[in-house]
Amino acid sequence: MILKKFNFILFGATGDLAMRKLIPSLFAAFSDGLTHKEGKIVALGRQEISREEFLTLLNQKSKIHIKNVKEQIWAEFLQNIDYTSINILKPDDFKKIAPMLAKDAQSVIYLSVAPEFFAKACANLAKVGLNGKDFRIVLEKPLGTDLASCQKIHEEIGKHFSEEQIYRIDHYLGKQSVMNILNLRLENPIFEFLWNKEFIQSIEITIAETLGVEGRGEFYDATGALRDMLQNHILQILCMVAMEIPQSLQGEEMRTKKLEILANLKPIEIERIGETIILGQYTNTDGVAAYLDEPNVPSDSRTETFVAMRAQINLPRWEGVPFYLRTGKRLASKVARVVVNFKNIEKNASGANQLVINLQPKNDICLSAYTRNKNRIEEKALLLDLADKYGSIDAYECLLLDAIDGNPAKFNHRNELEVAWTWLTPVIESMRAYKVPVYTYLPGSWGPNHTKKLVRRDGNSWNND
Repeated sequence: MILKKFNFILFGATGDLAMRKLIPSLFAAFSDGLTHKEGKIVALGRQEISREEFLTLLNQKSKIHIKNVKEQIWAEFLQNIDYTSINILKPDDFKKIAPMLAKDAQSVIYLSVAPEFFAKACANLAKVGLNGKDFRIVLEKPLGTDLASCQKIHEEIGKHFSEEQIYRIDHYLGKQSVMNILNLRLENPIFEFLWNKEFIQSIEITIAETLGVEGRGEFYDATGALRDMLQNHILQILCMVAMEIPQSLQGEEMRTKKLEILANLKPIEIERIGETIILGQYTNTDGVAAYLDEPNVPSDSRTETFVAMRAQINLPRWEGVPFYLRTGKRLASKVARVVVNFKNIEKNASGANQLVINLQPKNDICLSAYTRNKNRIEEKALLLDLADKYGSIDAYECLLLDAIDGNPAKFNHRNELEVAWTWLTPVIESMRAYKVPVYTYLPGSWGPNHTKKLVRRDGNSWNND
């Protein structure tokens, strides 16, 4: 593999994401020999500090997030880092960047800043010529809070960068466990043969957290579970589960297959919205404050900390198969998983098989099987532990390498996000009009009791193991 020289231009370099994830991921790639040894990192931040002071910050705040650091390699890595202070709102500050870049190298610009600064940053980059064909730009979520705001961000950025240059990041697509869903189907015909309405009863996708808002009340109250997790992470996992297998997992084809799923989600009917979505908000219990008692959360807030949805896909493969999507805070356990419930083909069979794909914190695949033990039929588990094989590379490292290499497959296309927001628009409008109730639930539970009714209408149940 021929490694090419590159510039990595990091806005927000002194921020939490850069220190916890981005710098450690760049170091891991450097340490593993996956990037060019002369790859240049140009760190940009609001703090008016020297390069030496910034490197001291990295030793204090970033190095602690790296396991088993080899000091010599760390020292070599730091030699490739430069720093300058920059104010995104001042066009003249952007003139500092070009002299710091290595010549004849592809440049990746990473905007680890609040989305409200995206348009101004892109405009100022264009003013100094840092938007040519040798530049790619990576955008962190959230990209809007509804369809209109999402389109506005895209239109502003699109004035200065072409769609081919824009890489919208969703770190769940960098997780090896998520991408392995496709490989499970691609490399194992036994699963792909059964992966359709003839054999599958229902599919559940859950991302559950045990923590609350953890001091981010002001941010979270303006966001909520639907925007924070379901609109992006869960819908991307849904695409991995439901999409047709692309001929290649590189380039544009995978994004086209994902878009096909999102564009064919069954429209949400306003008059039956109570049968489609359940919103919840955690209340208090022993030693755990209610959401309304969290710092910087209004006492009358209706922001949801839990959301469960029933979705269907209008494609021949999935006709009539319900997809249950669920995410929330202060739930019973921290887990991300996909559950495939197969149909019970024979009426006198003991039970139906279930495939559980654990994405985090465990990374394994468990298939239930029924066997005879003396005079009884018992359910057993066939377990495949993938942690050792697939758990080594961090999601951000994977995505940063793809951005440097110019592979857009694991990044969101503009159309994906806008189609997803279009599908969710009836829900958002109903939430704004107070047409969707927000139920309370106890911390340590699996959400409001009404969530059970969502799946029982179809004769199904949640997997809460």
